[in-house]
Amino acid sequence: MTIKAEPQPGTKANIGQTGGEMYDTVLSALALAGIDGATLQHAHQTLATGYVYGVWAQAVNDLGLEELMPVAAINAEVIKRVTSRRPIKPLIDMIEPEHAAQSKTEPGHFPWCRSGACTTRHFDDGTPYTEHTGRRITMPIPKGMSCRTNQLLTAELSALEEFSGTPMVSFTSGGNGVCLEAAELDTVIGDLDTFLDGLRAMRRQLEQEQAQ
Repeated sequence: MTIKAEPQPGTKANIGQTGGEMYDTVLSALALAGIDGATLQHAHQTLATGYVYGVWAQAVNDLGLEELMPVAAINAEVIKRVTSRRPIKPLIDMIEPEHAAQSKTEPGHFPWCRSGACTTRHFDDGTPYTEHTGRRITMPIPKGMSCRTNQLLTAELSALEEFSGTPMVSFTSGGNGVCLEAAELDTVIGDLDTFLDGLRAMRRQLEQEQAQ
């Protein structure tokens, strides 16, 4: 079911009421360019949808609504992929197994634990502790490249009860790895995003021809 908000008669939206200067500037530019009414209305709804999402995501962050933060993060990733015209299916393929795993989580384990991969060990006094092991992702090296482990990057979810028991991501590039907590991993994700943006720009430039 689609709910379409109709403008109220006798009212005029001012800057700030509809999402700020960017919102109104885009609509004004489209109108001045002679865009037909149907397309302009579609643009209006698209911008309004984005603005509503932005307000919601900001509220989730400001209010510290931890249960909704993963939803906001997924929405942000979908928006980023649509904006850069990247396929969404790989993201769905990653999310679906995570949802299925949550309903099958064994007591004492995390939803992300790989079945049969976690190891139970014992301290000297006989007290048991568990090494939780989750998903591992690897970025292989391009064909023709060589390095010691033939892996450019490897990351794996883990939680070692022998130490803090806090879930972390072990991150390595064929050498000495490092265990990253959430904030540290956010920094790495940002750096990788910047790197990927650069690669995409280079990919577009591969199609450019020399100036005559």
